[in-house]
Amino acid sequence: MAPFCARGYHVAYLVELWGGEVRRVWLRVALAAGAGLASLVVCSGVLVAIVVLFLNTTDWFVILGSPSWPRPIFWVGLVILIIVAAAGLSLPARALGAKRDHVTNTAVLSVLGLCAFVVFLVVSFVNPFVGVPLALLALVATPVIGSLFALREDYHYTVRLIRATGIAAVAIYCASLFAYWIVTDAFGFTIDYWSSLFAGMVVAASSWAVLPGIVAMLRSG
Repeated sequence: MAPFCARGYHVAYLVELWGGEVRRVWLRVALAAGAGLASLVVCSGVLVAIVVLFLNTTDWFVILGSPSWPRPIFWVGLVILIIVAAAGLSLPARALGAKRDHVTNTAVLSVLGLCAFVVFLVVSFVNPFVGVPLALLALVATPVIGSLFALREDYHYTVRLIRATGIAAVAIYCASLFAYWIVTDAFGFTIDYWSSLFAGMVVAASSWAVLPGIVAMLRSG
């Protein structure tokens, strides 16, 4: 039987080791959540830049009179901005450990999710009862795809990880619909549509930081 002092040293070592592991896990969670937040900021800036570029490269008088396409500089700028968005969308995958070609594949899938959000957002201007729920769904689905697909390379899927990510994604999506509905109910749909939409988008956008953090925590565990 080991002396008391030796046993005490062993316990202290285990406590220190466990504490170091906990710190590493939370560091990975913070990095993944921060990468998701940075990705959201980059993509938000890209979307704003696309709108500004479209407004500055399109002849609105021509559009009102007859169909017209934006000037060629718009398409060049659009390609550059999509590349920037893809680079931003690759940040969570890198934080979760994806490498090289796998980062590219994850970014491409995330770009498709972001494009779906933009399409449904445009649809919401015509039919908000269809477009808004689909736009919020695409906004939440984008980090789900990016986070889970980032792990495919190492096959680190577990039932607990998929279940927790799915529950969190559904909860955030339902909360975004509730935020949209409660603001619409308070101010009226025709009075302040943008406030309702913005409230729902803010709640849905929180998934970009929350979901990568959850995946990082459960993968590390």
